[in-house]
Amino acid sequence: MLCPSRQLPMLPSSCSTLPRLLVLALSLALGACDGTDNPLAPTGDPAVEPATAPSEAVASGDALALTTGQRIVFISTRNANQPDLYKVDPQGNSSARLTTLSDYMTTPAWSYDNKHVVLNRVRVVGNVIRLDIYAIDANGSNGHWVRSTPFPYHMQQPSWSPNGSRIVLTVGIGGLSYLGWMDVATGQVNLFNAIAGGTVGFRPSYDATGQRIIYIGKDGKTIEQMNADGSNHKLRFSSTTQVCDPTFSPDGKKIAFCREVGTNFEIFVKNFVDGTTKRLTTSAGKDIQPSWSPDGSRIAFSSERSGKSQIWTMNATTGGSLVRITHTSTAESQPAWSH
Repeated sequence: MLCPSRQLPMLPSSCSTLPRLLVLALSLALGACDGTDNPLAPTGDPAVEPATAPSEAVASGDALALTTGQRIVFISTRNANQPDLYKVDPQGNSSARLTTLSDYMTTPAWSYDNKHVVLNRVRVVGNVIRLDIYAIDANGSNGHWVRSTPFPYHMQQPSWSPNGSRIVLTVGIGGLSYLGWMDVATGQVNLFNAIAGGTVGFRPSYDATGQRIIYIGKDGKTIEQMNADGSNHKLRFSSTTQVCDPTFSPDGKKIAFCREVGTNFEIFVKNFVDGTTKRLTTSAGKDIQPSWSPDGSRIAFSSERSGKSQIWTMNATTGGSLVRITHTSTAESQPAWSH
C-alpha cells in the first residue's frame, strides 16, 4: 500500500492500488527529479481522535434517487493489465471505456459542470519523464495536455476549481510536494504562498464554493485547510497514522478521508458542525479513495474486501447499504463521482 509521506512525497497517488510492478518502474524512472526550494512547514494544532463505528451491513439495493446522467469515473486495468479510464452509472451499469492510452494514469477528477475529466498521466519528452496533467471530455474525446508545453517539475493529483478556471495540484520540487495551481487558459503554474517558501502538502481539492482547499499535511498524518488564496490555515484532523484522500462533502460541512488502522486503511467522515469523526468501514480489505455523490447521501470508494480492488458505494452516514458496482478480476480503483 502506497500512501503519502514526507519521505516519499512523489508517489503516483495516495493509497494507489495499481499493479506494484508498474508503480516500481515509474518510481525508478522518476528518481532523478531535483530542486532547491525550502518549504514552510504547516502550523500544528491539537489532535482530534476518530470515533468508533458499528460494523456495516451489506444491502443488495441502493436507495439513492439517481439523477439522470450521474457517472462515476475510475481507473481500471482490465485491458491487458494496463490502466485506462472508464465510467459507469452509480448502479454499475452502462460501463464505457473513455481512454485507449494504456499508459500510466491516476487520480481522475470531474469538472464541476461535468463536461471534462482531468487526470495524471506520464508525459515523455525526449529522455525526460514527467507526471503531467491531462484532460478529456466526458465522452472520452478531445484528449489533451492542459499545459501545452512540458513543465520542468512533476505535477500530480489535479482537481478542478468550481468555476473551471483553475486546477489545484501538487508540484514536486526537491523531493517534496508543494501545493500549487494551474491557470487552465494559459497553463501558468503557481505555488501557494511562494514568497514565504511555499506550502508543502498532498492531494488538494476545493469545496463547492471555491473558497476553501482541503489537503494532506507535510508528514502525511494531518488533514489541513486553507483559503483559495493560501491564507487562513487550519488543522482539521490529526492522526498518529497515515491519512489519505480528503474531500469535502457537497455542502462543505463534512470531509471524507481514509486513515491507516493497524495494517489496514478505513474510511472516516468528520463533521465540522458537531466536531465528531465517524468510521464508516470495517472490512478486512483496504477501503480508500472516497468520493461523494452530488447530494451527499452516498460515497463511492475502492475496496479490496473482495480480494481485488473494486469500486463500491455506501451510505455516507452509516457506511451501510453497500453496493458493488464493478465485478472484474482486475484492479479497479480511484473513483470520482460526477457533480
